[in-house]
Amino acid sequence: MKPFKSQSLESPFSKGRQHQLKFQSIVSEAAQLFNWQGSRATTLADIAGSMKLTKTCVYYYVKTKEDLIYQCYLSSCDMWMERMQEANQLSASGIDKIAFMVKGHFYQYVDTLRGVAPHFAMLTEVSALDTHHAADIEQRWAQVFSGCQTMVEQGIDEGVIEDIDSAVLTSGIFSILQWFPVWLNRSHAADPKPVIDGVLDILLNGLASQPYEFSDLQFPQLDNLPLDNFDRELQNSVKREAFYRVGSIHFNHKGYKGTSLDDIASALEVTKGAFYYHIKNKEELLYQCFKRTLGVEAWLLQNAGLAEVSGLKKVERSLRFLFNIQFSDQGPLIRYRALPSLDEKHRSDILKSTQNNSTILGTYISQGFDDGTLRAIDVTIAQNILSGAVEASPDLAHWVTDNQASELSAAYFNLFINGLSLRKK
Repeated sequence: MKPFKSQSLESPFSKGRQHQLKFQSIVSEAAQLFNWQGSRATTLADIAGSMKLTKTCVYYYVKTKEDLIYQCYLSSCDMWMERMQEANQLSASGIDKIAFMVKGHFYQYVDTLRGVAPHFAMLTEVSALDTHHAADIEQRWAQVFSGCQTMVEQGIDEGVIEDIDSAVLTSGIFSILQWFPVWLNRSHAADPKPVIDGVLDILLNGLASQPYEFSDLQFPQLDNLPLDNFDRELQNSVKREAFYRVGSIHFNHKGYKGTSLDDIASALEVTKGAFYYHIKNKEELLYQCFKRTLGVEAWLLQNAGLAEVSGLKKVERSLRFLFNIQFSDQGPLIRYRALPSLDEKHRSDILKSTQNNSTILGTYISQGFDDGTLRAIDVTIAQNILSGAVEASPDLAHWVTDNQASELSAAYFNLFINGLSLRKK
């Protein structure tokens, strides 16, 4: 007979346990507000009010808002690490481990939408943290990335994943996971299986009905594009255009909170007064950066459809044109992770224009169905996955040393067009 093994039960009366649960609740609520309205627009008073607590009570658990942002990011890194480690510990193929990890992230967020799991902050403003905290989060994220990359490399060694740079493939996989909080909603959570089945179908099998060969592209240049295509009110203002491009660089790297108008003015060798002559304030600059991005995106998407080619080819051209501009001296495009930092009116305006651009891409996908170059996939899921892929593409600069946009874009979008599972060409 086996000896009796005593069971332990953590007492609900434990003050330490109560403190930890309250702290986790604050972190979850803060993460939700940071994701929706950005950390710069969220105060500790907002967090306290949404939880029906006093501001003093929140200060009992966190010292400052910056410390709370860091705690939110720590919690997110722990969740990502847990999902990755669970998958890596499976006795399975590399590709099955990756599918398991993707499903884990999906259902984690479904549970959040259902109100049975905490919120986790998107890591959008790491650079705004102090040097020590930023370095800590970046190190943790690198460990998560490396663990996923190990699964990709296992699949390549097993001959079930195409032998493409594993860092590029891992970045593509992460783009899908990081975009879940942007597009998944409660209607998806009510019937999640068809959604995750659609996501995994595209991830594993791609968009193309047949194995697709990438070729060199002639990328369009913005040099001769009239500036009024970006914003007619600016009447071709070259100076304001420069503010938008430099502003996009700073917002992308430092987030809204970490971006200084002094830094932007200094980068253009102008006074801060010159900035205010052209642009009202920092929020207005961010809004105009988004308007410029949407104008560039619309022009590139329309340009991708000018050639008499298949629907799939137009989709490929669209994706690679958008990718190329990010790595060219005519970029960058503002990243949509900065959207919560806009006020509600501006945010609504940008979302409407974003939908118009999505409609253009949707037209090319529909053509691909008609001409047989695209598989029978869920259009909405495909558009969201591709939007996430474009949004995350600048992150490749952290993981690869060769930034030749043409070759890199082909390798990156091979994941989405041909799928992660190796298909003989």
